[in-house]
Amino acid sequence: MKKFLIIAAIILAVLFVIDKTVLKNQGVVNQLTLTGKYKQINNPDQLPVGLDEGNLAPEFSLMDLNGNEVNLSDYRGKKILLNFWATWCPPCKAEMPYMQEYFEKYQSDGFEILAVNATVTEKSKEDVFRFIDDYDLTFTIPMDERNQVSSGYEILAFPTSFFIDSDGVIRSKVIGGLTKEYLHDEIKKLP
Repeated sequence: MKKFLIIAAIILAVLFVIDKTVLKNQGVVNQLTLTGKYKQINNPDQLPVGLDEGNLAPEFSLMDLNGNEVNLSDYRGKKILLNFWATWCPPCKAEMPYMQEYFEKYQSDGFEILAVNATVTEKSKEDVFRFIDDYDLTFTIPMDERNQVSSGYEILAFPTSFFIDSDGVIRSKVIGGLTKEYLHDEIKKLP
């Protein structure tokens, strides 16, 4: 038994050395230390535009609550949570506090939230202002008053969220409310 353990230890040591010297960045040890981080994509501008993971996120332009134009392309170079929501949506209400928390925590690291309000589903615009005040939201809230962007992004349920990396590539899509843990993990994974 002792002989078996010694041989197994030698084999593991040899595999470790090969992994670190020959395989380098592609080795198992390095991959384990990068677990949970999306791999940077070479030539992201050559990717197709679409709504699937690995596609470039479609461009859009909306006005925010202050009348400022918000273009997705203006945020290139930043990690983005693109969230589609409404004030009447219970899961939207549940996720907003930790969206705000992580926005404050990671904004200095290049993280942004674009929380597109489905304005056509609201009773009034004042409901949106009241919601933002109630939740002390400070991230950007574009208003989708004609349902153009929600329709273009094929939003069928609220909330729906897209995690977009700094190159504009969709890395994950979540239909339904985000858990605090999932939100945190996805932010950390974005290159």
